Amino acid sequence: MRFLTIHSYVQMGIAGSLLSALIWGSITSYAYLSRDRVLEGKNRTISTMSSQYKTLSSDFSALEAEVERRAQLLEERQRFLEEMLEVEPSEAVDVDRSESTAPKTEPVAEPQASLIDQIFSEASVTASTPGNSERRSGLLARLESLDKRQQQVVGLMLSDIATQMAFVEETLAPTNISSEDLIPEPNSATSAVGGPFIPERTFDGVFAANDGVRYKALRDNTQRLKMVTNALNSYPVGTPVEKYYISDRFGPRIDPFKKIRSQHYGLDMAGWPGSSIVATAPGTVVYSGWYGPYGNMIEVDHGNGFRTRYGHMRKLSVKKNEQVELGQKLGEMGKTGRATGTHLHYEVWFADKVRDPMPFLKAAENVLKIQGRHEETNE
Repeated sequence: MRFLTIHSYVQMGIAGSLLSALIWGSITSYAYLSRDRVLEGKNRTISTMSSQYKTLSSDFSALEAEVERRAQLLEERQRFLEEMLEVEPSEAVDVDRSESTAPKTEPVAEPQASLIDQIFSEASVTASTPGNSERRSGLLARLESLDKRQQQVVGLMLSDIATQMAFVEETLAPTNISSEDLIPEPNSATSAVGGPFIPERTFDGVFAANDGVRYKALRDNTQRLKMVTNALNSYPVGTPVEKYYISDRFGPRIDPFKKIRSQHYGLDMAGWPGSSIVATAPGTVVYSGWYGPYGNMIEVDHGNGFRTRYGHMRKLSVKKNEQVELGQKLGEMGKTGRATGTHLHYEVWFADKVRDPMPFLKAAENVLKIQGRHEETNE
């Protein structure tokens, strides 16, 4: 048997080589295992960031849809306000002044389209800066600011309409006619209306469920004021004779012929024979001729329930079915029929009931203001 003798230096070299191999193997194994953990960590980070991006993208899409929805509603309200104010969209400017209480001189909020363009321009920048939450929340804040300014205009307009309606009621009070009396019932004979069906505007909530209530009130009150004003275009605003004195008033009196108590349903306006009698409002002559105790009489239908009668005339200048204008000559003062002397018997009718003409004469100037014709008559 032979033995191989390995020198100690060789043994140390082999041992060193084995140790180096072991160390190298350990290091490479650790690096390999560490790399897996690093890759796993990076994968988790990428997955988290992807999830966050998807969430951010979804949030921004929802925000964009909400901004667009509210912007469209505000745009519709803007058009409505411009129609109520009867201005062109290009004339609308920012609302920053509160001194005036008259909506027709108050500026309207800035054009809606330009604001929406600005908001979505900012939205595209916001999308590329996902950490800027303040800018994202600022988009809706700007729309909310516009809504508040629109609400301010609505408030001013409602206040102005209330003032106008109060003036109408105050003006009509002595005549025992209210604004409600001037609005015809839908199925009444005076409601000659029609046209295609167009659904009514709705005012869905933008920032609150009930923030459209005032817009509905503005629409309804504006329509009501318009109907009342249109009806008052038929109101007798003129004086039937230029120079006169009141010889007998409306109401109870002692009859000039029988000398007993009776009712007098007109206003007697005495003057010179042949004085011109004129129409107190535009209208259509529905009667022209002899009418018993009225003598020569003319009756004019002014529309919207208003009619006037002119009695005891010595001469008639218009015929039945003829259209007459305010101030147009109807005839000449006389004493035909049941009369003791030269005068005009003047009657005012509304809703088929005879009314005291005196309050109508006194209210005429204010009615002209309501009609917007006060300055016209003073020229």
